[in-house]
Amino acid sequence: MMKFMKKILCLIIFILFLNAPGIASESYPELYKNTAPADFELINGIDPYQNEDYYKFAYSPYPLFRLALDVKFKNQIIPAGYYILTPRNMHDRDFVFFKENGKVKYIIPVVKKEVVEPGFYETNIPTPQLTKWQSFCKSTKEGFYKLFKNSSKKSPPPQSFIRTEYIEGNMFLIILYYGSFKYYLVFMSGNY
Repeated sequence: MMKFMKKILCLIIFILFLNAPGIASESYPELYKNTAPADFELINGIDPYQNEDYYKFAYSPYPLFRLALDVKFKNQIIPAGYYILTPRNMHDRDFVFFKENGKVKYIIPVVKKEVVEPGFYETNIPTPQLTKWQSFCKSTKEGFYKLFKNSSKKSPPPQSFIRTEYIEGNMFLIILYYGSFKYYLVFMSGNY
């Protein structure tokens, strides 16, 4: 019994040590400074895996994001506007493509990548309250989808969510939740 209590105590101390505020905190300005920009370009701004994604999923699998202010990453200034955010792993690094009208306009490296917590989407994405007619239409649509699913081989896209926040000084953080991963992007905002 005493060995079991010692193991439990060691486990609790280990967990507290990992979650200590000064130990596990990230320095986003340091991550921004140490992250190198993309060292490649795409031919004519075409995402090489775009056709594969549209073939695999029933509809566009990537979230649309409205950027309300100009932001800067190293030598790239991204003007305010609407962009489709597409996470990709290219050359053994993670990047997020900012697409406009189907073309890749900006390639921004990910400063940090983590696994999404279980149940995140269920607690953060609201589910709409449907009327009886809307519920009937939805169940009919899902029935047709199940009936013809094997012939079309298309699946619904992964869930996604975007969170933004200001951090230290004039830095701006975008967290892209896509499927089972979340991607951190750090930008400068305001006066460059």
